[in-house]
Amino acid sequence: MMRTVYVLGPVVGLLSVLGSGCQKVVSIDLNQSNPQVVIEGEVTSNQGPYLVAMGMTGDYFTPSLNFPPITNAIVTINDDAGNQDTLRMIYPGLYATSTLQGVPGRTYLLHVNAQGKSFDAISPMPVRVLIDSVYTQPYHEFDGDLTYYIYVMFHDPAATQNWYRLDVHSATGAVDSSGGRRFILYSDRLANGLETTFRIRTLRRSQPGDSVMVRLYTIDKATYDYFRTVNDILGSDRSPTSLAPANPNTNISNGSLGYFAAYAVDSAGIVLR
Repeated sequence: MMRTVYVLGPVVGLLSVLGSGCQKVVSIDLNQSNPQVVIEGEVTSNQGPYLVAMGMTGDYFTPSLNFPPITNAIVTINDDAGNQDTLRMIYPGLYATSTLQGVPGRTYLLHVNAQGKSFDAISPMPVRVLIDSVYTQPYHEFDGDLTYYIYVMFHDPAATQNWYRLDVHSATGAVDSSGGRRFILYSDRLANGLETTFRIRTLRRSQPGDSVMVRLYTIDKATYDYFRTVNDILGSDRSPTSLAPANPNTNISNGSLGYFAAYAVDSAGIVLR
């Protein structure tokens, strides 16, 4: 029987601790599989440096944060305007740009030489969609504890199909839109060109005066599909009697797992009242 394996790192794991192209789902026999290269990198419209993290896979049924890092890689990122940056390793398995600046509308190409193989990926950075407004509404639980709803509003452009990821966090940890559980994703397939509102509920330990940061990522479809399939894995109970989910979709060539994404970011802050 074939089961699949995927380790949430380096970027989803390691960086949490610190669109075009071929897409595929890779199946691995857990009983006989050798470790595979995982490459995860991002370029954004924010100021760099941008990071690419590399490591080797682990066992699906024995998850660990101790991913073997890849330390001897040659990593470059190019854009379609003729800019190129050779990344330097700043931590075992973690590589950073020096000069590259992400610009919406440009396409970015990742090239990696590692473990005796070459890996490539391409991702177009969409035009940035702006947050229109962020507001909060206090909510009292049945036992009297105070929580909040945070509402995030933006207008989806009608001229193009768009995909989004939303992050909401606070310094106290009382607001965490993913929290190692799920990523908030949205496709305008059924609501193209409409005003969109997300509602996120805070944890019980949220307090008036907590500062909250909201980030709206405009992403390409390959990145959307990657995080959608990551959500499937995060929703698995990891039971040995249940089928492990397929690996997340990847836009990286030559059998690597992971993703490379270029996305535009808008952010807004609010204080709970």
